Amino acid sequence: MKQNVLFLASIAVLFSACHIASEEPVVEKEDSAYEAFGLLTIPSSGFTKENLRTKIVLTNDELLDIYMFDVKFAALMPVTIDMVISSVGYTKSGNDIHFYGDSIIPTAGNKPYAKYIITDLVGQITADSLLINNNYGDTPSIYQGKLAK
Repeated sequence: MKQNVLFLASIAVLFSACHIASEEPVVEKEDSAYEAFGLLTIPSSGFTKENLRTKIVLTNDELLDIYMFDVKFAALMPVTIDMVISSVGYTKSGNDIHFYGDSIIPTAGNKPYAKYIITDLVGQITADSLLINNNYGDTPSIYQGKLAK
C-alpha cells in the first residue's frame, strides 16, 4: 500500500511538471508583433517539432524578444517549455526584419537556462515567413515558420 501511494505521488509530480510556462508577451503596438507556426528541426538528432508557435515582439527600435511555446528538443524530453530569448538585435530592410544575437541566456518560467546559451543566432521575418537559425548550447537548430495572418 505504501508503495502505491509513493507511486501515485511521483506520477502527480511528473504530470504537474509536464510544462514550464512563461507569460504571454505584452504587445505595445499591433504592428510590433509577429506570430508564426512552423517546424523546429534539430539536425544532429533528426528530431522535429511540428506546429511550434513562435512570437516575435519588437521591444524598441533596436531590440526584439523571441517567444517559443511548448518547445521540445528531443522525443524523450519529459517536459515542454515556453522559452524566451530576450534582447536580440535587429535591423529593418524594407518590409523585412533581420535579427541576430550571440551569448544570450534564454529563460523559461522566468528562470535562466545558462546550459542552453543561445549562440550564432540569425533570423529573418519576411511578408509571410519566419526563419531562425541558432545553437542551444552545442546543439544547432533551425526553425521555419509561416506567419499567422
